[in-house]
Amino acid sequence: MPETMTALFGGAGPDWTPRQVPVPQPGPGQIVVRAHAVALNNADASMLAAAPTSGGTGAEYRAGFEFAGEVSAVGDGVQTPAVGSRAMGTTPGSFTQYVLADHRHVLPVPDELGYEEACALPTGLLTEHGALTVAGFQAGQSVLITGVSSSIGLIGVRISRALNASRIIATTRSSAKRELLDRVDRPRG
Repeated sequence: MPETMTALFGGAGPDWTPRQVPVPQPGPGQIVVRAHAVALNNADASMLAAAPTSGGTGAEYRAGFEFAGEVSAVGDGVQTPAVGSRAMGTTPGSFTQYVLADHRHVLPVPDELGYEEACALPTGLLTEHGALTVAGFQAGQSVLITGVSSSIGLIGVRISRALNASRIIATTRSSAKRELLDRVDRPRG
């Protein structure tokens, strides 16, 4: 790995600013992923809008949250993902060439996905899986998903199916998306 990398910083003006910073080294429980693609998260846009020229505080931050790439290094105690494997994840400051992340916030990239698709999934996947876990969901139970026509809602359907929900009940506020609701609870054949 190189000694320095480019990272994007925000908070000092209306745009992100590239800067050279040291490539991170993983500590215990951490991994470093060489980013091949990053995704613009809703939080990124609102943080950029809070810059001083837009009435914000001007507190500097390293931009980005979602990424996908190849694992370059792992810290002590990390069994998976292995160096060289394809991974996607979420962590603050991911608009960099090498992303340092907690291994618990990193997932394998399925073979059928490219990095460009994979980088947009981690926050939604971890949010929906976390919600089901915190709620104590168990296979065979029903799941209610509000706002199912959103990207997060659609991810919730997929995760609920993968975890063997007996029934998925879905809602939307848009009458134009009613047809989507008719298809949500039907298993794919």
